[in-house]
Amino acid sequence: MARRTTTICIQLAITALLAVAGSRAANAQPAKEPPRSYQSPMRTECEAELAKDKGWSAELKDSLRPSVHEAEASLITKNNKHVVMAYAAIWILTVGFVVLLWFRQRRLLAELDTLEKKVAKAAES
Repeated sequence: MARRTTTICIQLAITALLAVAGSRAANAQPAKEPPRSYQSPMRTECEAELAKDKGWSAELKDSLRPSVHEAEASLITKNNKHVVMAYAAIWILTVGFVVLLWFRQRRLLAELDTLEKKVAKAAES
């Protein structure tokens, strides 16, 4: 019975690890190349004007902020790898704890049987 339970526990642990590995493979994203953008010959002049006019610089930053925020928010909501890994860890810990409790319970029952036999022997004497 103990071997069967141990085998089942090992199978559950392997299944959980495979599920985590599978979720990692499913969520793996190919490496993105840095965008190759056109660099204007007027860039230095524009940067100099932006350095002079702080209001214009702030307006440009504020106009770009929502698009960056939305892109990051969508990335976070689509990337559920950490959630799957957390649930797998919790289940592995829970199963391990239950198995530990089961082994301790069996050991305590065996100890109780031994004590009952000793009490019965002592009562006969």
